[in-house]
Amino acid sequence: MATGESDFDVPRWVAGVVLVLVAVFVYAVVIGGSLTAPVAIALGALELAIALFVVYLLYRFVLAVETIAEKL
Repeated sequence: MATGESDFDVPRWVAGVVLVLVAVFVYAVVIGGSLTAPVAIALGALELAIALFVVYLLYRFVLAVETIAEKL
């Protein structure tokens, strides 16, 4: 059964970060003319996104454990 707390809401700042990353990628391709720098930037951003997602999952896990502990 889903509750209001289990809804996944993406914060507005995530859209801003994605927009900035796309702008950097386009700028690097247009100004630089090569794909090496944008690919490196994209891979770095992907690595950072994965790390942040893992931290977020750990945070959600801690919240779930605390919620279960409160109900016992």
